Amino acid sequence: MLALERHRTLLQHLNSNGSLRTAEIAKELGVTEETVRRDFEKLERAGALKRSHGGAMPVDASRLDFTRRVRSQQNAASKSLIAKAALAHIQPGKTLYFDASTTVHELAIIMPDQAVTILTNALQTALVLSEKPSVKVVVLGGNLSPSSLSCTGWGTDIGLETHRIDAAFISCRGIDPEKGLSEATEEQCRTKSRIVKLAGEVFLLADKSKTGLASSYFFAHNSDVDLWITDSPPDTHIDSTLRSQGMRVEVAEKKS
Repeated sequence: MLALERHRTLLQHLNSNGSLRTAEIAKELGVTEETVRRDFEKLERAGALKRSHGGAMPVDASRLDFTRRVRSQQNAASKSLIAKAALAHIQPGKTLYFDASTTVHELAIIMPDQAVTILTNALQTALVLSEKPSVKVVVLGGNLSPSSLSCTGWGTDIGLETHRIDAAFISCRGIDPEKGLSEATEEQCRTKSRIVKLAGEVFLLADKSKTGLASSYFFAHNSDVDLWITDSPPDTHIDSTLRSQGMRVEVAEKKS
């Protein structure tokens, strides 16, 4: 098993179980405990977990600005499921905004080649879309963030202001039932706050694990979201609260 695949598996187990024991996970993966300890060290340096005696435990992930590589490994199966469901909401001839989240990047990968205009501040997403000849790609400039490989700031804002945007596809770090959507950095918060105000429709692509979390900066009220596409139903009381604020919820179907 390659190191990247091991890291993805470790994070998935941590997300499911809440903690990891070095000896147990080493046996499950068929590697030495020393290999697992080295993996823990790398993931801790990336901010994805915190090492503990004999294993690893989660950090307050909602407030950390993870690198793009680490984020792509978190809940990968859920992101793929959500992206497939989001395809049904993309219509030819429209102008769309794709944010720098890894879930929306997954949508860019799987979407068919069709006549749409897509604005994005995410370099990796722009590269994927450039391989689809019918898609007109508008790359929003600004200050480049090395961790997310995306642009924010005045240059991004100007690009957003000059287009009529029919729909925005975004994600977030946390969904608080009362306070709304949040992000880990002020820069991403500013950009997402702007697009939420400009877009005709706002589609939130986020898995259930983000429910009830609040990161460092709030950028939108729940009522600003037209549709939240997620991987499994939120808890009943949270679902009721969000719907009362005007947010519709769609649960992506798991295909057998």
